[in-house]
Amino acid sequence: MLLRKFIPITITIPSIAIGALAMYLNHVPIVIWSQNIACLVLMSFVSLIMITYKFNISRSKYEKFIVPVALFLLILTFVNPGMESVHRWISIGTVKLNIAMIALPIVLIELWNALKTKGLKYGNVGAFIIILVLLFQPDASQLTGFAIPMMIMISRKTNSKVIRLLIISVFSLFIILSWTYLDNLPPVNYVERIVNMVADMGFLWLILGVISLAILPMPFLLFPPKCAELISRCIGYYYIIIILSALLGNFPVPLMGYGVSPIVGFYISLIWYVNSKYNENAV
Repeated sequence: MLLRKFIPITITIPSIAIGALAMYLNHVPIVIWSQNIACLVLMSFVSLIMITYKFNISRSKYEKFIVPVALFLLILTFVNPGMESVHRWISIGTVKLNIAMIALPIVLIELWNALKTKGLKYGNVGAFIIILVLLFQPDASQLTGFAIPMMIMISRKTNSKVIRLLIISVFSLFIILSWTYLDNLPPVNYVERIVNMVADMGFLWLILGVISLAILPMPFLLFPPKCAELISRCIGYYYIIIILSALLGNFPVPLMGYGVSPIVGFYISLIWYVNSKYNENAV
């Protein structure tokens, strides 16, 4: 049983390793790709501790602060100068953290819990404000990845066709606006174009790279915890959307491309997943 708990956290290794190899072969400085490796090791260690001791993030005594703190950090990105009117990061020294990629998975989980305990109003308002912030960052990938799972969750929690239609209409409008007014930031090869770098290594590496990305949402989609099937699948949808967005536009490729933020966010999701699947009291 203990070994089975640790299996899900290993699915991050292929995409991170392939991405690091592609960066190394393309002469990207070691200080860049080594951050992904270091974050993989650190978050694996943290995950093992939190899984072993069955510590569930969203059910801790600090749960009521999760959404407000996440929202505060998202708004804090506007304090930074940003790049060409794009505000997605908070700088800590030389490291830029993409707050949405860290915070949104746990926000989805907490809003799902809020929909069950605090009702639709709290969930709707929280989701609306976060989507609005993402629209102004702007970040079409994260907005879409967050909005679609929220539409699914809210629709499942109401019997009112009017409320369901209103939420779907408003959130869909935000999605359309986010893709209509994309940012003009040029892509960075080892962030947004990392799949191209992998393809340059050979067709077999490209296939392995695509597979390594495709397996990331699989635990959440195919083997959800019995006590949290819907939210598990919604987290899977979130990762499918941001992966596809990265392949279709100039958005960071999670885990494979450079950036510790998606690695941290994904491990937060994995910690919740494992504790929910093997500890029924975690949800």
